[in-house]
Amino acid sequence: MGENQSFNKIVVVIVNWERPEDTIQCINSVMNSDHPNLEIILVDNGSKDDSIVRFREAYDQINIIELTENEGFTGGYNAGIRKADEGGADYVFLLNNDTIIDKNSLSLLVDAGWDISVPKITFYDSPTTIWAAGARWRSIPPTIKMIGYLKPDGPKYNSSRQLDYTTGCALLVKKEVFDKISGFDPRYKNYMEDYDFSFRAREAGFTIGYVPQANVMHKVSRSLGEGSEQRWEYLGRNTVLFYRHPARFSGFTLWI
Repeated sequence: MGENQSFNKIVVVIVNWERPEDTIQCINSVMNSDHPNLEIILVDNGSKDDSIVRFREAYDQINIIELTENEGFTGGYNAGIRKADEGGADYVFLLNNDTIIDKNSLSLLVDAGWDISVPKITFYDSPTTIWAAGARWRSIPPTIKMIGYLKPDGPKYNSSRQLDYTTGCALLVKKEVFDKISGFDPRYKNYMEDYDFSFRAREAGFTIGYVPQANVMHKVSRSLGEGSEQRWEYLGRNTVLFYRHPARFSGFTLWI
């Protein structure tokens, strides 16, 4: 790692909603990071269980923000981003609470030099299977697809490259990006907020890059449930919201 890069302050923002076990495992993996200048902000999204009690018993060295209600990923992340900016962050690492990161992932993401750096994400229960190696626009049928989803990991996913889109599961963002485009659009709350953020970042001239040497394992969608009615409701509503933006894919909006 470059000498100057090691002094960059990374603030990791993790959002919890009634998943203390997952969140504690995630925090512990972050605390094992080899990056020397690290701070953790934990945003609790109005949990009604014993999450806060457990976090305060387990940690005295992390900042905890308690929201009074569940504001979704966008509200939780935005609260953490604001706090990170107040604390002088050079980078903000947005991380789902149902993930585990490798010890050197943060250092590798910083060293890669992209404005937004994205790790290789595999399934927690099947670490040799890709969950996402970035995301891309697919023309036919028109949609945004996670690269490598459900594919075996291999050489095809081991090359760094520039991306158009990224999932919000794990991404390292330079402070300058938030200075220019702010955080996530609160209208999305859950789902598609990451694609909207990616689009606005690229429109503002920032780069998004895939860093395959940095690894994150994901326990998939434990926040809302992979097949829950609420998940599909958010996906449907937010897909329409995203594609009806006047600057995006005008041909596609004719038939949604």
